[in-house]
Amino acid sequence: MEGLNKQQLILLALLVSFVTSVATGIVTVSLMDQAPQGITQTINRVVEKTIERVVTEPQKQTASVITKETVVVKADDMVIEAIEKNQESVVRIQEKTGDGHVGFAGLGLIVSRDGFLAADIGIAYRKADGAGNAIAETYQALFPNGRVFPLNIAYSDQNAGLIFFQVLLQEKEKGVYRLVMPQFNLGDLKLGQAVVALSGADSDAVSTGIISNLVERTAAKPSDGSTTTPQTFKELIAIKTDIRSTELVSGSILLNLSGEVIGFSAGALSGNRNTFLSIRKVFDVFSKIPASATGSL
Repeated sequence: MEGLNKQQLILLALLVSFVTSVATGIVTVSLMDQAPQGITQTINRVVEKTIERVVTEPQKQTASVITKETVVVKADDMVIEAIEKNQESVVRIQEKTGDGHVGFAGLGLIVSRDGFLAADIGIAYRKADGAGNAIAETYQALFPNGRVFPLNIAYSDQNAGLIFFQVLLQEKEKGVYRLVMPQFNLGDLKLGQAVVALSGADSDAVSTGIISNLVERTAAKPSDGSTTTPQTFKELIAIKTDIRSTELVSGSILLNLSGEVIGFSAGALSGNRNTFLSIRKVFDVFSKIPASATGSL
């Protein structure tokens, strides 16, 4: 040993390590052959489970990363979707005079599956003779799919500036032809909220803008007898927008970017095309229609 140089000592150490490893392996194999079957199965199961964790853990980590992807929604896409949601819920009301002339009167909004349409009261009772007497007119609804149905005046409110028509279906169409109801938002609105107006006399026209003003008034709540103190609340009278478009006609509807109807152009407000009646007011008036006037499609 003393006569060996450093290289020879290193080679000797490697040789001893190799011989020791071989001997250890031989002993281990011999013991495994002599060991009971239960011990061998336990060792194999431990190895298998360890391998499974090594393989599946990266897969779990990859899946968690995929679920965190962010989808960007453009404002243009929201406007397009809002319009598509409501196109089948807006009809063009036509007036037909005694001489057979048919002309566009205004837009109507479907507010009930029973066939009721809300419209500006200004589209009716407009024709008069030389003596000032109203000329009888009939009305019909042109639906987006090209179908035309006669209309019957069900109710009108001069103060609110609203009139409600009911679609008249033939017996064979009742229970078969279904009107498409839009979604309504009766909740609170915000200044600066983005809005979309759906209008057009001959075809659909779209205008976009924001809510520039919310006109409110203080109104008294009906007493329920629980208190003698007068209760009041803020009633939304008008929704003003910055929309300026010559395409806005009587009966135009106002939408939020979720495609929900929030306003309707009717009454005195329809003279100022960018100002709308709140949809809550429309339903307040609609609730006054006698039950006897409602039917089923």
